[in-house]
Amino acid sequence: MYIHYAWIAVGIGAMLSFLALSWTRKPFMANLRGKHIFLTGASSGIGLAVAKQALREGAYVTLVARSFEKMETVAKSLLKELELPKDRVLVMAADVGDYASISTAVKESFGWRPIDILINNAGITRSGFMEDFSLEDINTVVHTNVLGSIYPVHAILPQLKLRSRDHPISVVFIGSLASLCWLYGNGVYTGTKHAVKGIAESLRLELVPYNMRVNLVCPGFVNTGFLDDVDNEEELTAGMKVASFYNRKHAQSPEEVASISIDGIKKGKFIITTTPVLGPILVILTRGFSPSDSFLQNLVEAICAGPMRMISYITQFDMCRRLKKIHYEHNHDSR
Repeated sequence: MYIHYAWIAVGIGAMLSFLALSWTRKPFMANLRGKHIFLTGASSGIGLAVAKQALREGAYVTLVARSFEKMETVAKSLLKELELPKDRVLVMAADVGDYASISTAVKESFGWRPIDILINNAGITRSGFMEDFSLEDINTVVHTNVLGSIYPVHAILPQLKLRSRDHPISVVFIGSLASLCWLYGNGVYTGTKHAVKGIAESLRLELVPYNMRVNLVCPGFVNTGFLDDVDNEEELTAGMKVASFYNRKHAQSPEEVASISIDGIKKGKFIITTTPVLGPILVILTRGFSPSDSFLQNLVEAICAGPMRMISYITQFDMCRRLKKIHYEHNHDSR
């Protein structure tokens, strides 16, 4: 029964993807040549992959990480691999959760070159059941993921508004499918990514009078160190497979996520999902009052929303049954 519903969802997602791919629009940014990108969390994972592709496409990039030494080593490696001059990259050390630190970095970066794309990529998680978190872990995740997404924007937004008079400007938030749904066993992380979505939606409306776009990138599981931590927790991993469709074999590479993200940023899309089928389905199920990017997309989502709501309602029963079974199998009677 569960498999039948899954295949129905796959069919609807495929139809949505076909219609979306069949529709073209004028890009918000034709290309990245000569653009300056300010990028946090740039030393590894998605951030590093975004930096590499942006440099390939002719952009100038400010790479921000907590460790200057590590970021500088990564930057030198990038420039050597891509055979680019040193003036294409500015390396800065800053903690996105420290307003003084990140505000100084973003303003100095703007002084180096006016910023065209601000990408809030820095983020962390701590996997585990809610009661197992330490207060330090909770504070660190909330501070980094939420305030770390607000602080850079707050510090430089007036200058970006002025620049938008003559240049298109993008403010990018790297969210997650956890911005649209839950990530089992990662309650604090899920809450912060929902917060990022709310910030992006609100800012999107604030910037309507300007030549600016807000992009919310929502990747699914990405092959980074985060998944190594997940795989070390047997009950958590089993629950994620049931409740969050986790399958490490299907995790995307950072490079694939970066490519899809940059393409969506250039097109000016608001919600950018990188996961085939599941991403578009979750967008439809969680769209709420936030408008689609086009009338066609809105029409497709309206048609698909009803059947998908019914499918999600029915599959919840099977999901809860399987989670209870996993719980009992692991003998966690205290939960």
